[in-house]
Amino acid sequence: MTDSVWIVVVARVGSAAKSRLAGTLSVDQRHSLALAMLGDVLSVCHQAHYRSLGQGRDGTLATDGPDAIAGTLAVIDEAAARAVALHNGAIAIADPGRGDMNAAVTVGIAAARARGAGTVLILPGDVPLISTDDLQALLDSAGQAPRVVVVGASQDAQGTNALLLRPPDVIAPAFGPPSVGRHVRAGLAAGAHTVVRAGLGLALDVDTPDDLARLQTAAPGPHTAAALAQLSLRQSVRI
Repeated sequence: MTDSVWIVVVARVGSAAKSRLAGTLSVDQRHSLALAMLGDVLSVCHQAHYRSLGQGRDGTLATDGPDAIAGTLAVIDEAAARAVALHNGAIAIADPGRGDMNAAVTVGIAAARARGAGTVLILPGDVPLISTDDLQALLDSAGQAPRVVVVGASQDAQGTNALLLRPPDVIAPAFGPPSVGRHVRAGLAAGAHTVVRAGLGLALDVDTPDDLARLQTAAPGPHTAAALAQLSLRQSVRI
């Protein structure tokens, strides 16, 4: 249906992923952690989809209209990520391979529009503290306005860790810090209801050793928690 929400998750888990953690983790460890975080993000999206169909225990998300989550598209860069996407009920879309977040997002948005999306919710694959409550908060902020831009801010209030667009082409994606300001300015220029949501679980994206240390004191999703335990990061990261 044309008023439904499609979630677009963009994940980079290949050999170059999480390069700023190279001094802390090996290539294999970074790959394992990136896959685990992607698994948790997609699992939450899958849960939200079923809750929006009225199949969750609390039925928080709406069952129809602009809050109906039709499904999740995962823009992925390698076979292991594709397997994680399919396991979590997502449709896998090949990353265009340009090393450009906005190019990958654009591919995801186009695929969502081809499936009748009236709203797209864009997420990175490295926000392991995300919850269905976060998704609900973003949808609540959108309300029923026909033109909407909702920005889920990172912890430093500079980066965009979620971007809700209604309609999907209301603005062009402009990821890359300081993208919050760019998205807000674009939304206002487009005459859209524009909101920034801070303090959500998804505010923590894991790129640096400091981010990893913060993750150690939090309660990540089960895949990430298992990866941290397996990698014995409590011994290798100073908290």
